[in-house]
Amino acid sequence: MAPYLSLAVALCVLQVVRIAWSLFCNVRTARLSGLPYTFSPIHELEGLAYITDPLFRWYYRDYLLLGKGWPRWARFMVKDWHYEDRNRAHKEFGPVFLVVSPGGVVCYVGHAETALHVTTHRKAFIKPPEKMKMLEPFGPNVVSVDGNEWRFHLGITLPPLAADGVHRTVWEETQRQIDMMATAWRSSSGPASVKNNIYTLTVNTMSLVGFGKATDWTDADKSVPPGHTLSIVGAIWGVVMHLPHILLLPKWALARSPWQVAYRAYVEFDQYMDELLAAERKNLESDTVETTKDNLLTAVLRSSMANKETSQDSDEKKKTRANGLGAVGRTSLTDEEIKGNVFIFLLAGYDTTANTILFCVAVLALYPDIQERIFEEIDRIYTDAEQAGRSELSFADDFPKFRYLVAFMYEVMRVFPIVLPIARVTAGEEDLRVGSSSCRLPAGTGVIVNNTAIHYTETNWPSPEVIEPRRWLVSNPHAVDPSKPLTAEQEDEIRRGSASIPSSRKGTFLTFSEGPRACLGRAFARVEFVAFFSKLLRHHRLRLDEPLSKVEVEKVLRLRSGGSPVTLIPSEDVRICLDPR
Repeated sequence: MAPYLSLAVALCVLQVVRIAWSLFCNVRTARLSGLPYTFSPIHELEGLAYITDPLFRWYYRDYLLLGKGWPRWARFMVKDWHYEDRNRAHKEFGPVFLVVSPGGVVCYVGHAETALHVTTHRKAFIKPPEKMKMLEPFGPNVVSVDGNEWRFHLGITLPPLAADGVHRTVWEETQRQIDMMATAWRSSSGPASVKNNIYTLTVNTMSLVGFGKATDWTDADKSVPPGHTLSIVGAIWGVVMHLPHILLLPKWALARSPWQVAYRAYVEFDQYMDELLAAERKNLESDTVETTKDNLLTAVLRSSMANKETSQDSDEKKKTRANGLGAVGRTSLTDEEIKGNVFIFLLAGYDTTANTILFCVAVLALYPDIQERIFEEIDRIYTDAEQAGRSELSFADDFPKFRYLVAFMYEVMRVFPIVLPIARVTAGEEDLRVGSSSCRLPAGTGVIVNNTAIHYTETNWPSPEVIEPRRWLVSNPHAVDPSKPLTAEQEDEIRRGSASIPSSRKGTFLTFSEGPRACLGRAFARVEFVAFFSKLLRHHRLRLDEPLSKVEVEKVLRLRSGGSPVTLIPSEDVRICLDPR
């Protein structure tokens, strides 16, 4: 017994020595950088944070509603602690600071110009490979890869994602789904689950936009083809409802986990993509005339096949190499990569847009004055359409006319930064500019751009807690202080509608990130958002269920997140009524 006890003691001592030595080395690294630093037993990029994060979110759920953010000793052990903290940590430690733990050093950036430097230097500050691997359950994609592989994916996936045909399909299908959603919402006994309604709508829309498969509101469990146990909408729904399990667990672990519903959806969705890819490739190779609307899977496959064909020409080869398409030794995506890219578009179209809409629905119910301004814009644009002989709004003619509604989207995304945070890793020893000075970070240092802190910095956004969409309707949104009346010049600029949206200073609005790796789906999200609210609010208004307190609902929305592994989500499903207007 004694030898075993001695061995156990020796192992414990060795572990303590290892931890102490690691901490010593990391402290020395922090001191050499010249940046201010603080300590944490675990930092949020470590594997152990997957344990501390849910524990602290459960234990401190009531404490967070006091409006003080996280306790100082615990904040850095919580994944995506930034939302609840706002910019408290940066006020305490500085606009750029380090967190040191035995597990490593993490650099937090809450300074707009420094954030711009990080996001625009993609070769110096790369995406963390281990985090990006999580986004590849179906294959590598334009978000997860880096370097020449990224340029290769970008050259093939960007054209279809930005195509008017796809955007028109998003517009028309979202508006069609709204009618069915509104009927289901109104017919429910009592206030409906807003989260379920919006998630169902976005999943149904992505079924058509992503795969060319239209579905009605109640079709999720119908039309199961031979060889499947779920419909395609049921498979998409299963994937998006179990994203944490699918992203965090490898396929073999998911198959042996208690979450068999998630595994079943994963397998079914993968099988559907294989079948649709084979069918679409056969159609394209045989020049079959297309009768369906543009969809992303077909568009990406067509773009990949077209790039392979055009690369045979010598002039095109030069162009291809210049765009990075030839640097990877091939000219078309593999089936796995096509599936990976379609999945990431689905993730962005569903998760990011759906949760943005969720926050916006709640904000409109809380702020009737903002809702009234949106009514005015919608009614005016519908009147213009009717005078032109159109009973419904069209993507080509009417989408560009919306300004206040788009400004509202950007303002809600500023106050509730849906994608947080922006994570990078230094590829080598890199200089980081902080104001007029610079510091040097060693290779492999985690860098996190705290977009919430930047969005809540007074020098960037006066009265940052106030939701004021009109900030975005002037050429200098940073000059608008909601605590003061608009100037005559600002009023005139808003009336003329001359300012572009967004016109914020680079680095101060980061929901879509900045630089070459910024979100590719910005225009996509904007189209779906405008289509959703322009149709829904044409004949309806949103209000909180009467027993709910506006003060309490807004407190929960602002002070506590749902802790999603991908995007910011509300921690509770707010009960909202849909009334005729």
